[in-house]
Amino acid sequence: MKELVNNYINNNLLNCSNLPTSLETTMLDRLFAKKYRKYKIDPQVKIDVEAKLYHIINKKLPLNFVPSFGGYKHWWSPTYPAIDWAEIFNMKFLLEYLTPISANYKVNKTTIEYESEEIILSELNNVPQSGLDEYTKTFRKALEFFNKQQKSIEMKLSLARDQYKNYNFDKQKLLNRIEEIMPEYTARFDGYDEEDKARRIQKARTNFKLDGVVNYTNLSESEKEKLFKHSRIFNEAFLDADYEVRGNDFFEKENNIPLLFSFGLGPGGEAWLHIGSSKSSMTDFWAGIGILEVRESGDIIERILSRSQFETVKDKLEKVEVKSPISNICENLKWVYVYKGSLNF
Repeated sequence: MKELVNNYINNNLLNCSNLPTSLETTMLDRLFAKKYRKYKIDPQVKIDVEAKLYHIINKKLPLNFVPSFGGYKHWWSPTYPAIDWAEIFNMKFLLEYLTPISANYKVNKTTIEYESEEIILSELNNVPQSGLDEYTKTFRKALEFFNKQQKSIEMKLSLARDQYKNYNFDKQKLLNRIEEIMPEYTARFDGYDEEDKARRIQKARTNFKLDGVVNYTNLSESEKEKLFKHSRIFNEAFLDADYEVRGNDFFEKENNIPLLFSFGLGPGGEAWLHIGSSKSSMTDFWAGIGILEVRESGDIIERILSRSQFETVKDKLEKVEVKSPISNICENLKWVYVYKGSLNF
């Protein structure tokens, strides 16, 4: 098993010489390919992305794809706080998805610029900043590896906190702005129907670390619900406060095409193109854990398991040692969980 797994990781997953370079039809068709999207495209999104892409091509601008994500490893994962194989799966997935576009866009460079909003996560989800910093460090090291393996697309990670410096803005100013608009967003939240409220609060409940920066584990259930509600409203206020600062210059920049994973499918995330997280998974890479599924045929499938999926199969997982060029990035890349058989999710 060890030999099989290491052969797959080193000769397939981490091998960038096998990236596709030809387009079957057009760049636009590649962007909308169901194999990579995994979600139905909103008609307006299709119109907007098409217009943006043609604008970039016609003006021969640098082509910049911006995958927006949480910027942390979810605290439930046994691999917290550093990256694990889920992040590696996603990086290779995006390279496979976008390299044919880059290879055929010869008039300017193509970039994949991951966008992290870790600046607010300690206040939002009660996650320690030290864990966020460890994730950022290991994520960037993985990007450095892939940049050395291929030269078609530059991969990088941008932090909101770093971009704020360009606007004479910082975290404290952000918190002040959020506090200023919180009453408005609280009133708006209270106007949602009960089903919508429950859906939004559930999202906050799954992300909030009760024993994080502050220990909230002794709160009553009703107090916890108030905490989760505040977290959700805080998040909605943050998104708009953040957009006020850098929305036009970054997200709406004329040569940036934003991408979202499954987390953006909820309220407010409908306006951008959504893609999968890996070849076989929709679970967000930072919110899940990467494992390898080894089938009886010998085929190996890259899986990103959610918390509930992991709990279902954790007793059937085998921990296999990995020796690869990226094993020195963090302890999580010195081994991988393997499931023998075929998963049903």
